[in-house]
Amino acid sequence: MDETIKRHAYFEIPTLREYVFIEQDIVDVEACRPDEGWVSNHYFMGDVAPFQSIGLTLPVEEIYARVVNEDVRLFLV
Repeated sequence: MDETIKRHAYFEIPTLREYVFIEQDIVDVEACRPDEGWVSNHYFMGDVAPFQSIGLTLPVEEIYARVVNEDVRLFLV
């Protein structure tokens, strides 16, 4: 539901500058921005994720620092 109905509803909000979806079961930070045509940009371990709407850039490892899943475990090995 978050990735279908809600996503399209958010894209209709005229003042929305950025939509970010952070997966919990796998490592995947997805950001969509209206100035980029709402194209999905995906960030994974080893990447730096820019959150343009709030002027913040974070390494994906920091976002998932306390998450325990297979993707994180494999990256840390």
